[in-house]
Amino acid sequence: MSQVCAPNEKDAVHAWVETLRTEHPFAKASSYLAKTAEADVAQFPPVAVNGVSNVWCVTGHCGGDLMLANIIETVALANVS
Repeated sequence: MSQVCAPNEKDAVHAWVETLRTEHPFAKASSYLAKTAEADVAQFPPVAVNGVSNVWCVTGHCGGDLMLANIIETVALANVS
C-alpha cells in the first residue's frame, strides 16, 4: 500500500509510478512495474468503481501477470480561490 497526492485518478497513477522509480518498494521489479503501469494507463485509464464514491480501479499486465490496483481518494483538496 502506498499513498500519493494528485489532482485526479490518472495523475495518481503517474505519481505512483514516480514513487516506484524513486523508492523502489519492490526492489528490481519496481522499475519494470513502473514502466508497464505507465504504458498501460495510457491505453487503460482508471475506471470508477460502481456503488462507491471516489474509488477507481486500474488494471494492466506485468511480466505476464495481471496487475490490479485501486485508487481511493482519501482527502479532498481545499478550494483555493
